[in-house]
Amino acid sequence: MIRFIDTGENNGAMNMAIDEALLTLEKEKGLPPALRVYRFVPPTLSIGYFQSMNREVDVERCREKGYDFVRRPTGGRAVLHDKELTYSVTIAYPHRILEMNLLDSFHYICRGIIRAIELLGGKAYFSSREDNEISSPSCFAAPTFSDILINGKKVVGSAQMRNSNGLLQHGSILYRVDVDDIFDCFNMDAEKKKKLAKLALRKISSLSDEIGREITFDMIKDTLKKGMAEVLGEELVETELSEEENLLADRLYKEKYSTEQWNFKR
Repeated sequence: MIRFIDTGENNGAMNMAIDEALLTLEKEKGLPPALRVYRFVPPTLSIGYFQSMNREVDVERCREKGYDFVRRPTGGRAVLHDKELTYSVTIAYPHRILEMNLLDSFHYICRGIIRAIELLGGKAYFSSREDNEISSPSCFAAPTFSDILINGKKVVGSAQMRNSNGLLQHGSILYRVDVDDIFDCFNMDAEKKKKLAKLALRKISSLSDEIGREITFDMIKDTLKKGMAEVLGEELVETELSEEENLLADRLYKEKYSTEQWNFKR
């Protein structure tokens, strides 16, 4: 059994805190794995764990645009979370998926997303190569061999980490995208932003654009639940965060993910 949790809208720090709280308490309390869906409000620029906020991100520009910013506990490059469904999967030890290596488990979980897109009418598949044409701090600007594409364009980006508790994988499923916005908050001159945006038009898209009809958050949510249940072979049971999970998330929000020490640590 997998818990299916829609936590609605939260800012960047709280969304990262909830992901960590879920995995921590799954391990401590022996709780089932969780598939969570959520949104970032306001739009949020998240950077990978190993990136530098000061070096990569124009924080003042983010503030001018009303964007939030946060460091993820997972690796990878920066992502602007806006017109998307964000998902996370948390699985604590012991579990059959954790017997796989990181890449195999990553692809196994992502096949549930590919199936969800098929149910929406799209033909999605894994990228088969690293794309090094664009050198950018943005995750969506340069598809890697593990990203999900439609018609050669990236529509889903994900990252996974493991620690002593288990596995956290989260990612963005785009239902709309504005390529210019992706680069607007990075530390680079206007000419480079313009050049990258032009190149990225050939590499980044959304489910609505590639499927050819309006795709919404709720539509993705419904098919993701079906696709994951089918691929993972588990029943997905709708539930909410427990009181203990909410309390731990609040503590992690205050003591970790909303702090300058965490977000500007590199």
